[in-house]
Amino acid sequence: MGDHYFVIGQNKRSGLLDLVAEHEKVIKRILVFEFITGGGFAQQELPPSLANEGMLMLEALVQELAELPSVQLTLLQDWRCGQLQLPENARVVVVTQNQSIHALLPELIAETDAVWPIAPETDGVLRDISQWVEEQSKVLLNSSAEAVALCSDKLWTIQHLQQHNVPVVNTVQLNEFEQGFQPPWVVKSKDGVGCLDSYFLASQQELRQLSNRLNSASDYLIQPYIEGDSLSLCCLFRAGEAWLLCCNRQQVVVQQGRFELTACDVNIVSTRQADYQQLIKKVANAIPGLWGYVGIDIMQTEGGEWSVLEINPRLTTSYVGTRPALGLNIAKLVVDMVENRPTIKHTKNQQITVSMIVE
Repeated sequence: MGDHYFVIGQNKRSGLLDLVAEHEKVIKRILVFEFITGGGFAQQELPPSLANEGMLMLEALVQELAELPSVQLTLLQDWRCGQLQLPENARVVVVTQNQSIHALLPELIAETDAVWPIAPETDGVLRDISQWVEEQSKVLLNSSAEAVALCSDKLWTIQHLQQHNVPVVNTVQLNEFEQGFQPPWVVKSKDGVGCLDSYFLASQQELRQLSNRLNSASDYLIQPYIEGDSLSLCCLFRAGEAWLLCCNRQQVVVQQGRFELTACDVNIVSTRQADYQQLIKKVANAIPGLWGYVGIDIMQTEGGEWSVLEINPRLTTSYVGTRPALGLNIAKLVVDMVENRPTIKHTKNQQITVSMIVE
């Protein structure tokens, strides 16, 4: 495939990328920014587990983007992170402890054609980066800032999906909880990433103790603990359409009252593929600003009932296993989606386990 040509405009009301004949651009320069390893923590201590997951996703993405001809890659890298195995068409900008990405990133966005951010929703980080890209009229290889803002708040996401008849887990803001469902419970941060700030509570006493430790109960939500499989769906979204890539099983354990992700089985055998495709179709209709790669976390009971927990409008750890499991270059599919609907042809079909570092 040669250079990527596309016509693109921004709909300010919906946040969708509308393919309209306003102007043409050529994607020859792509800025890849992974927040944890790319300087987002340059002035503070690196969180080891998140840095490990970030590096896994970054390496997988760069390997796939390197296969695009005539494309120059630019990456940001924290001064403490080891050197990546880089292709010839990539350059690295090292972020020192005296630099801030808030000053550096907008300048680099101005020099590129497209930006692929990998960042947490926490504290509006991914939303802000997406806005910077949109404000400079560059191609955002991710969901719109508006869609990211919605998905960044787990309670807001649940309420929005419920209004569109998507099955969701019963969810209440912690400071408004009035024992509407019995223990055990799950308490998590509204904008937390993965299992970060997620707690398992077996009793009223444990709930009371945790509530007393939290700075603001209004920043947390509470859900019933559901016995069953913790699953995730790897998907592609484009302007109200959705394509299921694979279903994954998350291996989650409880350590000292906290949930921890130890591994992810990518592309598990499932008889519910058609059901999952219908689910993500509903999600696409509910949040049309979702675009590119998206991960959806669901809980499925032994009886086969399932509910959506949250939507991750970005690359997820499961993405690391998709290439060996499916034989797909998802990065190429996403870049091609700027022009056309994706053509998905699996060349492999096997289960791959991606292991995590447990702190």
